[in-house]
Amino acid sequence: MKCSPNILAVLLFTPMVELYAADVPQKALPLPGVTFLVQGHEAFVILPQAKPANGPIPWVWYAPTLPGLPGEEEKWMFERFTRAGGAVAGIDVGESFGSPDGRALYSALYDELTKNRGFAPKAVMLGRSRGGLMTLSWAEDNADKVAGFAGVYPVCSLVSYPGVDKACGAYHLTADELSAHLAEHNPIDRLAALAKAGVPLFAIHGDSDTTVPLEANSGEMQKRYEALGGKMQLIVPPGQGHNMWTGFFQCQELVDFVLTRFAANGTLTLTSPLDYQVIQRRTATEGDLHILGKTACAAGKWQYRLLGKTMTGEEDETWHDGAVSVEDGDIDFTVKAPAGGWYRLEVRGVNASRIVVEVGVAHVGVGEVFIVAGQSNAGNYGSEKQVTKTGRVGSFNGAQWALANDPQQGAGGAGGSFMPAFGDAVSERFQVPVGIVPVAEGGTSVRQWLPKGERVKRQPTTGGMNPVGDGEWESTGDLFDRLVQRFAALGPGGFRAILWHQGESDAGQARAGYPADRQITGEQYFGYMGILIRSSREKAGWAAPWFTAQTTYHSETDASDAEFRAAMKKLWDTGLSLEGPDTDMLRVEYRDGVHFNSRGMQRHGQMWADKVGAWIESLGPGFAGK
Repeated sequence: MKCSPNILAVLLFTPMVELYAADVPQKALPLPGVTFLVQGHEAFVILPQAKPANGPIPWVWYAPTLPGLPGEEEKWMFERFTRAGGAVAGIDVGESFGSPDGRALYSALYDELTKNRGFAPKAVMLGRSRGGLMTLSWAEDNADKVAGFAGVYPVCSLVSYPGVDKACGAYHLTADELSAHLAEHNPIDRLAALAKAGVPLFAIHGDSDTTVPLEANSGEMQKRYEALGGKMQLIVPPGQGHNMWTGFFQCQELVDFVLTRFAANGTLTLTSPLDYQVIQRRTATEGDLHILGKTACAAGKWQYRLLGKTMTGEEDETWHDGAVSVEDGDIDFTVKAPAGGWYRLEVRGVNASRIVVEVGVAHVGVGEVFIVAGQSNAGNYGSEKQVTKTGRVGSFNGAQWALANDPQQGAGGAGGSFMPAFGDAVSERFQVPVGIVPVAEGGTSVRQWLPKGERVKRQPTTGGMNPVGDGEWESTGDLFDRLVQRFAALGPGGFRAILWHQGESDAGQARAGYPADRQITGEQYFGYMGILIRSSREKAGWAAPWFTAQTTYHSETDASDAEFRAAMKKLWDTGLSLEGPDTDMLRVEYRDGVHFNSRGMQRHGQMWADKVGAWIESLGPGFAGK
């Protein structure tokens, strides 16, 4: 007999509860669930509030499942998993510490849930404390069955906890034997399989944890995983230890990570906007928010909402219908979003009054976006790393957004920059989030930023161009292409302006001791800048505004170059660019050599904000944020 899809869904779901309930007495769980036996060991399942419209059930695999665990503290996150269409499951393997015996029981539970109970082929592992040893150990043996790993102060190393002497019994080895075979069993030493499979990791771990120290566990795991090419997000709450702090168990970032990983089983994932993304506002009060995703769910309609304050302090928790039709699993629609944030974006699919699937992005802003280009003082070469004080500044490297703390992703150098101070000042001025797109590279001449194939008669002091004949060099176009790639990623009108801080590698090079045949004139600098600006606008497809600074300082004995300052001013006077700050005015008290110290970076950021802010306000009430 053949079953219709609806009847099949009922058979997959309804009897499941009956079968579980008949197996063993009910375990106390933070949400209504059922227990059953797997090879004589107690297991549990908490079912989703709404079953998937089609396909298997996405699920979270929780550990440790011991008497009293999972506890009431997990209720908040479990509610969000089940509301989004996911289940939560686990099995009591005792104090196994990730041993082969425990891993074998995990495999038995996996087979039961995926073969007999309709669960998805990839689980999202969730390890709390020593549950990290259990979930990571099995995951590393079964990377193809894992959608992601999340941990709450997870144990990642047997050596750290419980120690080889205590763990060895679970492995049926002596302490010396386990020590000799750690590479075969210790999760932190076996990350390569997960990295090769592209499994993302997440952990929240306090910096004052003495039971499971951050440095030996989540911190060390992040270093090793990223060295293997894997991706791991680590949140470190300051001053928190191995405790019951609510923030560990009501962590929105953890929930967002898990819900996104549900999509590895074909539910819903959003590719736009990204976390910490800032959308350039089109007017003073709104911008166009592009919502793009992939889904395998059938929903009658798709809805969205933005939770958080607008620039005027208003809040709206209303769900809005999105004008969207899903084709080949693609969700693609654009909505008018009010200026402000950070917002939490939530998107859901609904059939009648039932939620089919729901996913969120924790930090989305509608405000001001700027590309920052040039050389070292436009990158990460300051003497002290800076952080955003408002927390409302994001940065973009062409692929991902993040909070804009130094060093800025996408730019050269590993130190500090003016960008956090600049972003904070603009954010406070207009009461909107600010996005920074850094592309600067230290020591570069304007000649190196020219489009590919542009030729010059004198090569830069730092080289970086291809010789093409007697006394002639050609730009590789690498830096110009980097700039153009950001244009494409942001789209037409996707940023407010380009901020250009460069000149030290062109002005006064002969005086600085470089060969005279590397020195260009101020007029040549003006000409090259004209090529760069016009070519960039042509590639962008719109008249992207440029701000350029006056920047020729080398030292107190060579603090300015009149010829190049005049050329830079000519860019303003002829309308090629808008007037940026005169950073030659920032003298020795603001610098460590040619680069800025912490005081200088703060002042530099404010100077840029003053110039840019006044210009935005000059655009009129429709764009000024008034």
